[in-house]
Amino acid sequence: MAKFNGMIVASVNAFTKGEADKNGKNPVILNVIAGECPNRNVLSGTVAENIGIELGKTYLMSVREGEPDATYGRQFVYSKLSELKGVEIIQTAKEVGPSSVFDIAAEHASEGIATDSGFSTMSR
Repeated sequence: MAKFNGMIVASVNAFTKGEADKNGKNPVILNVIAGECPNRNVLSGTVAENIGIELGKTYLMSVREGEPDATYGRQFVYSKLSELKGVEIIQTAKEVGPSSVFDIAAEHASEGIATDSGFSTMSR
């Protein structure tokens, strides 16, 4: 199976259904504005802090599938590429494409998702 690799535009909000992690940081949810993203879009507060994302801000991010975990299954690595504001959000969202959150457990989710079209579109 090919691994997923893509770009998203996402705003960061508090995830109120989760608990603080072992470092006392509350989880965040990435609300996908544009681009294709796995439904593993809730991050621990520590992970969010480590990649430099903050509540209430919007970012262009890369999403890369890592090696699967025996316990948790498919794993994804999020990286902040840049913070976006105002018109930048609209312009970048047009380049990245419509938002789509796919279910990593669904059989059809692995069909055709391993593309780098977001990267090639942004580099033109």
